[in-house]
Amino acid sequence: MGTAIATQMVPQGLLVPRSALGEWLERGVEVVKEKERIVIRPKSVTLDEREQVLRILEEAGLLLPPEPLPASHVPISAEKRAELGRKFSVGHPLSELIIEDRKDRA
Repeated sequence: MGTAIATQMVPQGLLVPRSALGEWLERGVEVVKEKERIVIRPKSVTLDEREQVLRILEEAGLLLPPEPLPASHVPISAEKRAELGRKFSVGHPLSELIIEDRKDRA
């Protein structure tokens, strides 16, 4: 789901803080009306644009080809993924743990 932001209705329309849109403004936004709401989101990247970005990264040596999974690889079940999700969602966010760890090292 998205993030709620404070907006204001003005005579010209809906006022959305520039800071709420951040880097989206660089590549543009699209406004989509859905049933009872209006969604503001970054413009979708076309398949051609995506392919162009991947090609440029590959030519620059910044994109490695995907490595095949080992023959012994066994995908985990949806139930196991859900269980792991519950286990890892307990406690502090990873970003906080990293910050704490860095403070302990200083």
